[in-house]
Amino acid sequence: MTDPAGRAVVAAVIPTFHAPEALRDRVDRLLEQVDLVVLVDDGTATTSTLGFEDPRVRVVELEDNSGIAHALNVGIDLAHEYGASHVLTLDQDSWVPDGYVSAAMEALAGSIAAGENPVGAVPESAGGHAVLIDADGHPFDPIQAGQVLRMEAWKRLGPFEESLFIDAVDTEYTLRAWRSGSRYVLIPHTDIGHELGTLVPFTVFGRQLVLRGRRRHLLYHSPFRTYYMVRNSVILHRRYARERRRWMWRRNRKLASMILGGFLVAGDRRAQFLALREGFRDGRREVGGRIRSDLAARLALLGRKVE
Repeated sequence: MTDPAGRAVVAAVIPTFHAPEALRDRVDRLLEQVDLVVLVDDGTATTSTLGFEDPRVRVVELEDNSGIAHALNVGIDLAHEYGASHVLTLDQDSWVPDGYVSAAMEALAGSIAAGENPVGAVPESAGGHAVLIDADGHPFDPIQAGQVLRMEAWKRLGPFEESLFIDAVDTEYTLRAWRSGSRYVLIPHTDIGHELGTLVPFTVFGRQLVLRGRRRHLLYHSPFRTYYMVRNSVILHRRYARERRRWMWRRNRKLASMILGGFLVAGDRRAQFLALREGFRDGRREVGGRIRSDLAARLALLGRKVE
């Protein structure tokens, strides 16, 4: 949908969880590029306390922690009611540079003019890390932050998969789009600000490893996050590996290296191993939704034992 002047209407949707103070300034900057910002608080009741007064900012507070997929769907539904033709999805700790939205619209228009049917546009890099490219020249497995989705495509493909709760929600959407014949396109020369996780110095015999003049780090994720990463990746492998075997194996190798790197710097390895084991088991059984409360409690207990 466009406004009466034929201009695209763009809404930003940002799920929040214990919303940080810095979000207020990021939203103010974002309003220079979009028509509406929808903040969906995922059960923490902290977003409205930031005191947004601009009528172009809508805050939705969910009663329970329902996961990023549900929060995104709630926000996009509201954007659709507003009349948005495109939706920019962001995390609360991510931000876009000036001119980002207009560059995304140009990339989408160029793709459509070339006879393609893009689902959306994604940045060339996030947090300084370049987006990987698939064999067909399109983005391989773009993260959710920074995507500019076409509302037409979202209505056609359906909402994000809420049973995944968090992690791999964007991957599942990429695969579903591929299955329907749609791809993402790159927004040339763009890099969004994005915090990928906790970087921990990679030490060897007590000294931080330095390669090519750079101090090296490994990415650490909490045990509960490891659980979702493993569980949802197993679920997606079972659903899509027959159709996209090489694609899935490439992603699984990346995930395995990330988890192994986390193990090397983790002080909570017993909790990490439990998360990995239970995530694999639940993934094979296609158990979705929020992590079981008993498992979450065990992971928290094991984590505290090493503090």
